[in-house]
Amino acid sequence: MDVDLTDPLLYTNGFPHDVFTELRRHGPVHLHPAAEGRPGIPPIPFWSIVTHPEIQQANRDWKTFAATDGPLLGPDPLMPTGRTLLSSDPPEQTEMRKIISAEFTPRMIGRLEQRIGERAAQILNAVADGTCDFVHDVAYQVPMHLVADIVGIPESDRSWVFERTDHLLKSGNPYSEYSADDRAGYLTELFDYAQRITKDKRANPADDVWTKLAARLDGFELEMFFLILSFAGSETTRNALSLGLIALFQNPDQMLELRSNQSLLGTAADEVLRWSSPVLIFGRTATTDVTIGGQNVKAGDRVVFWHPSGNRDETVFDDPFRFDIHRSPNPHLAFGGGGVHYCMGANLAHKEIEVVLWSLAAGYDIELAGPPVWTGAGPVHNVGIGIDSLPVKITARD
Repeated sequence: MDVDLTDPLLYTNGFPHDVFTELRRHGPVHLHPAAEGRPGIPPIPFWSIVTHPEIQQANRDWKTFAATDGPLLGPDPLMPTGRTLLSSDPPEQTEMRKIISAEFTPRMIGRLEQRIGERAAQILNAVADGTCDFVHDVAYQVPMHLVADIVGIPESDRSWVFERTDHLLKSGNPYSEYSADDRAGYLTELFDYAQRITKDKRANPADDVWTKLAARLDGFELEMFFLILSFAGSETTRNALSLGLIALFQNPDQMLELRSNQSLLGTAADEVLRWSSPVLIFGRTATTDVTIGGQNVKAGDRVVFWHPSGNRDETVFDDPFRFDIHRSPNPHLAFGGGGVHYCMGANLAHKEIEVVLWSLAAGYDIELAGPPVWTGAGPVHNVGIGIDSLPVKITARD
């Protein structure tokens, strides 16, 4: 099948599921030729893995498919300057995960559930009985505040940090209004802030993640941890909540079911994650010659996992284009498909989605107040497409 998956026009209205459905019909793995002249995308060939079993297989086989060149479509030139969770494999990656893994266990997230509910209530109460942008005013605020709570960012700094993080995320789109200098400026500001908060935590230790990280890491590794935690706490959960809400608008009977049956929240959150697939791609580099999906991949080849395609795989999901909050089992790939690179924040994201869905269903009437606005340029970065704006009217229920 002859299609340029780097063409940003494919992604102007969301993920091109029709294209990937056709790709899956032609096989699980496809060699994509180098694309010339695409801003933000290196002109190299890469293998696309588009089916669920093969994505899961490759994601779990870190010895064959290495993360050390970074998670983007091509090797990231920034990665050699330091280790990060996203650009390392065991044993280095295991050591970094251990530093904060205890903060993201199901038991710890269970303890956070009340705080998540309080944050959601505070944010929803602030926009109730009026029209707001669900993406910016709700879906972005809830996860960012929770990560800020866990990291230990003071309340007085959050507005500034959230704004800079949002600008940095958007500046990753080379077709946006942001310049390279803008992006460098936001990056510098956040790195400087990470250094300031590190100095403060070392002088005044607290019971938070950043105190733990500051005691074990330094320099670039520590600054990149700040960005990874901020990004992981904002863009992916924001997109999942926004796309999940749109799906519920399109299936109002399922919103009514949620309102009357809280026990559906677990499967509903999993279906929101499968449906939204907020992580677009993850890139790896083959360390040895390997055959996968019937294709012979050579050592040094770039291999890209397309998670939204895997989450619509007809061989794994019954009627995959039906949104169904009852779907079980639901082995979605939203968190990476298992293995050492399974998303550390999976439990937190799942709980945030559950709590926000329940807060909305139980306490508010919500209706669409305008068309959603998409943004993104495709596989320029991992979360290359999403909802930029979603006007809604939220009314508190009596």
